[in-house]
Amino acid sequence: MKFIDALKNSDEFGPLVQWHRFLPSEPAEYGDLERPLPPPLLGVLSAMNIDRLYTHQARAINLARQGQHVVTATPTASGKSLVYNLPVFEAALSDIDTRALYLFPLKALEQDQLKTIREMNRLMGLGRVTAEVYDGDTSPFLRKKIRSHPPNILITNPDMLHLSLAAYHDSWKELWANLRFVVIDEVHTYRGIFGSHIAQVIRRLRRIADAHGSRPTFLLSSATVGNPDDLALALTGLDHQAVTESGAPKAGKHFVFLNPEAGSAISAARLFAAAIRRGLRTIAFTQSRRLTELMHRWARQMAPRLADKMSSYRAGFLPEERRGIEQKLNSGELLGVISTSALEMGLDIGALELCLLVGYPGSVIATWQRGGRVGRTDRESAVVLLAQPDALDQYFSKHPDNLFTRACE
Repeated sequence: MKFIDALKNSDEFGPLVQWHRFLPSEPAEYGDLERPLPPPLLGVLSAMNIDRLYTHQARAINLARQGQHVVTATPTASGKSLVYNLPVFEAALSDIDTRALYLFPLKALEQDQLKTIREMNRLMGLGRVTAEVYDGDTSPFLRKKIRSHPPNILITNPDMLHLSLAAYHDSWKELWANLRFVVIDEVHTYRGIFGSHIAQVIRRLRRIADAHGSRPTFLLSSATVGNPDDLALALTGLDHQAVTESGAPKAGKHFVFLNPEAGSAISAARLFAAAIRRGLRTIAFTQSRRLTELMHRWARQMAPRLADKMSSYRAGFLPEERRGIEQKLNSGELLGVISTSALEMGLDIGALELCLLVGYPGSVIATWQRGGRVGRTDRESAVVLLAQPDALDQYFSKHPDNLFTRACE
């Protein structure tokens, strides 16, 4: 990758490079379904240029069709959304009364999934699977409409599940009585105290569904974690079949560790501006909202002619602002974004090529998750970690192999 060569040969950054590793590309491995998908869904896959499913997709879908609870824990960009969308679509096409509840931890992920479902509907032609988002951004008028006539797929988050759907379950009888699937994405985020709260909400969900006469199949999805079956059991109280061996192809990826002397944030801003000048589609992750805005300001000052090609992204933006940034990233109108962890999870934000980590993210899972935002095509990509002065950053800066040999939490 030319950018990495230029970085290592740079008078400014070359001496700061402490470690460089290239992870070579890996070919895809394919599997087969026990029975074919219905023709409308085969048409969707064909329109998406998908001839065959990867091994983990085929195995998880086969299990879901049997009514087994499944947790799929494979790397980013491995096509996990098809693992739950295809069985849900198949069930909805055969029975119009089928209902599914999708839970996401972030509003951006809700909107991204709604976009995916609408695109699948467009490609399907025949038949239609209805879907709506029900969260804090949903207008009162639309909330009443959704309650009266729940769609096949209701997309929401744990807070709204607890405060609205569960608290007023008599107003959602049609949803609960016909609930066939519960999809929980990014389950690795539900850990610690927050995870214990969500576990109680999920048990409440199961009790309400049982009271209304339904026993939904749970389809969980996660980034690579060390114990997906244990996590799924703790979260839902149900035994899950864990699918962890990914068959998705991997493009080559560079990992570089820098130990800046002048401060990781200002160095990252310089690298960010340099990457935008080269036309590289770039994402930088910071540890705070304040640092996100500071880096954005510095990068704009360093490359004023390209100021309209870069943006910050964080919690606190209005919904329309977030949607606008995501759309511009997907279309290529924006070349770079500086974000907090708000863009860490499985949001489809286009073919990014460079990821800058301003400080160690705090866990192996988060490191791979953020690094997985780049390299979603067959082109080489790069992840550059700029160490901060604290002890953990400096430890991995001096022992980078330790990061790559550690198991996920």
